[in-house]
Amino acid sequence: MAMQMGWPGIAAAQLTRSGLIKRESIEPRYKQHMTTTHGLLKARLEMIRRQLDQVLDHFSDEDLAWSPAEGARTVGGQILEIADKDRESVRWLQTGVWPDDEPPSFDVQTASLSDMRGALRTIRQTTYEYIDSLTEAELETLHPSPEGWLEALGLTECPRSEIIRNIAAHEWYHVGQLLTYCWVRGDDPNLW
Repeated sequence: MAMQMGWPGIAAAQLTRSGLIKRESIEPRYKQHMTTTHGLLKARLEMIRRQLDQVLDHFSDEDLAWSPAEGARTVGGQILEIADKDRESVRWLQTGVWPDDEPPSFDVQTASLSDMRGALRTIRQTTYEYIDSLTEAELETLHPSPEGWLEALGLTECPRSEIIRNIAAHEWYHVGQLLTYCWVRGDDPNLW
């Protein structure tokens, strides 16, 4: 019987076949620390960011307002979603309050791709600093979450580390969408 593969497995297989996941991407600079929660979290975040950067290399400033269909997020909108989720999740972990009232990470209408990438780098650095500010035990401390929140697996509380892992999972999901945008535009990742 053939094994059924869900979307994450399909996305990973496509990224591997396309060459987006290279051996060196699976062996991040944090490898020596991958026996700790700190190291595993940073390695996961670094790996997905490398994949995002590889995909973003195939877009330009002129592409930021493009979407594959009416009502779909634009390329810039996808990047903003990635940035905001990372920033908001860490702020929530720090304060216990979701930062609904904060402005977006950048103005999607005026920011260049370079500006967006700069914002992503700054936000990710803040995420790494937050991870480093916690002990292993603190990373496993339960954090209250909104009931039914998908990122917390529907639990009313989950470990901080799981919320941070979800930042990477969320980014990977949007990398898959941006990769699909490339395909739709005729930019075949198998040729990269």
